[in-house]
Amino acid sequence: MTEAEMLAALALGSNSDSDDDVGGGPIVVPEATKRQVNLVQVQDGIPIYLWRRAMSFLTVREQAMSVRGMSRFFRECSDVYMENFSSEPTIHLPQDASSLERAIEMCQYLMEQEEYVEGTRMVVVLGSGVYEVVGSCRVPGFGTCMQTLSVPFNNLSFVGKGEGETIVLGSFVVENGRKVCFEGLTMKNSSGWGLGASGVGTEMVLEKMTVEECQTTGVYVRGGAKLVATDCQFHQNGVYGMYVEGFTTTARLTNCTSHHNKYDGVCAWSGAVVDLMGEETSVHDNERDGLRANHGTTINVYQPCVLNDMSHGNKDQNIRMVDGGIVQQKDSNK
Repeated sequence: MTEAEMLAALALGSNSDSDDDVGGGPIVVPEATKRQVNLVQVQDGIPIYLWRRAMSFLTVREQAMSVRGMSRFFRECSDVYMENFSSEPTIHLPQDASSLERAIEMCQYLMEQEEYVEGTRMVVVLGSGVYEVVGSCRVPGFGTCMQTLSVPFNNLSFVGKGEGETIVLGSFVVENGRKVCFEGLTMKNSSGWGLGASGVGTEMVLEKMTVEECQTTGVYVRGGAKLVATDCQFHQNGVYGMYVEGFTTTARLTNCTSHHNKYDGVCAWSGAVVDLMGEETSVHDNERDGLRANHGTTINVYQPCVLNDMSHGNKDQNIRMVDGGIVQQKDSNK
């Protein structure tokens, strides 16, 4: 359907004369729209609310980067859409952007617009399918990492359709005190780790994430960063399922499993603190240790999660404490 036909359909198919139905309802295509329509006449004859409704069917990419630059009239029509978008800004893949890198560029562009309110969370929604991280970046302590994307700003969420539905090939790293959330994705990286968080003040939140088949560690947290993970799986990774390192570095895992990794399920170093909780939490069938606490670190297992039950079937030891590391059962932490 051409733009003119769409507008004519809206004009002929709508009984509303207010702005209340902006962006709602299906497009009705009556027989009358089969005739030739003069766009100029339609434009002059259609109320502004119908223009707004018509433009609400466009993607945010079309709104922000195409239509709004055509004329003042089109920008004014798009303002209603963009005001709503700015309150809950969401980029959809593949509708709005062809790649993860392009989605990040769009987020940065939109954050620079006057409609954007500082501190509002931006959401990148990934549909079903496979998405590949392209390129590389330098990560302190690791050097240049291939297929890795360093999230360049704060208050961003990546949301997928769930395990096995939305797959990301590559890795993300969160740094420099930023807070980033990941939900409903399966992460795989044949050339490195899956997810990383580094630096004081940095926070990475994981919900219903699967990190599997990475060449090295599934998830690492270091340098004073904080991890909060719920209902996640870390398995079949080439080194650790979960690695936490450094004084003031913390990780809280609720109803998470770490299993069938080449080294340890959960490994903590150099004063880090790891809290494990939830009845569904388990660390099992790893090639080396289940829980490994090294050099002054503490791994707390909170009831109803039971230490002697939750770590089991690991090839070396289910619980290993080295050089002052502590693994201990704790009362419920509510």
